[in-house]
Amino acid sequence: MSPPFSALLLEVQPGPGGDLLQPQDRLLSLLPASYRTDTDDIVAAGRDVCACIAKELDLKRLDRVLSWLWVAGRPMPPRPLHCQLLLSRELFVTEQMDMHLVWTSGRLFVKPIPRFLLDHAFWMEYLCCQSGCSCSVASECNRPALQRRALGFLFSYAALISHESDFSIAQDKHLLPPEVTWLAWRHFVEQLDTERIYSKVDVRFHYGELRLSRLNKIYLLSQRPFLLHRYMSHWQQYGAFFQDNFAWLASATIYITIALTAMQVGLATRTLADNDAFQSVSYGFTVFSILGPIAAMGLIVLVFGYMFIHNWAATVAYEKKRQQHIASSSESP
Repeated sequence: MSPPFSALLLEVQPGPGGDLLQPQDRLLSLLPASYRTDTDDIVAAGRDVCACIAKELDLKRLDRVLSWLWVAGRPMPPRPLHCQLLLSRELFVTEQMDMHLVWTSGRLFVKPIPRFLLDHAFWMEYLCCQSGCSCSVASECNRPALQRRALGFLFSYAALISHESDFSIAQDKHLLPPEVTWLAWRHFVEQLDTERIYSKVDVRFHYGELRLSRLNKIYLLSQRPFLLHRYMSHWQQYGAFFQDNFAWLASATIYITIALTAMQVGLATRTLADNDAFQSVSYGFTVFSILGPIAAMGLIVLVFGYMFIHNWAATVAYEKKRQQHIASSSESP
């Protein structure tokens, strides 16, 4: 395995004292300042480079629903950035790989290209298997999977930045390092060999843009539905939860009112007043119109109670874990 490109896109940055950095220090300078672990601890990127790279290229949430991605998006590259603007989608920066190219009404989430993915030497050191690697016979080596994700991510950008206008949009939105030039980018895309790239990239990048509303439904129905988990919740406050759910309940109530009014008019006519089937339907719908909204309101309150207790339990568990971490840190020399 070797890097998919040899083009030089990044300038060599001097160190704090103005001197050139050592090769290893230069590679570390391409990483983010820190990353967040699964337990919400903040770790400096240089402490564990491999863990930082894995976090930057994390696609675990999409891997769980990989067989359902065809529901959320089409198997085609994403449309260029200028087309996204024509579709009235505003570009929102996200640093989560699994939110890259996820869209909702008026928004498209895009992850900027990390500097380390544009450096040939970094690929050689941390993403490509070294000589004697046992990844072909053992599963301990995760570099092939990381390389497939990284290459798929770069492939998505080759589709997003097709024209110089797309390049200007990417620079304005800080999706590319500022020193990358248009001519260097063209040379870089040529070396990716995009026409024969699908067998080399992660399956997620066989699909371009993914619709957030469908990802939410896939997660709600397939990933432990009793927990009411969504791919990305839009309820940041309990008030928003009640507002959204009572909105559809109010709409349903308006329809029930119209239907009851129509039935009342129908019962006033001679033909329907003597119709036994219509009498039965009217009776059943009247009972439903009384009990239905009450049952729906009770269900909303029940779901709210479950969410509140679940969030409270998660907060208590996190606080307990944090206290244990503080205690262990104070005991260590």
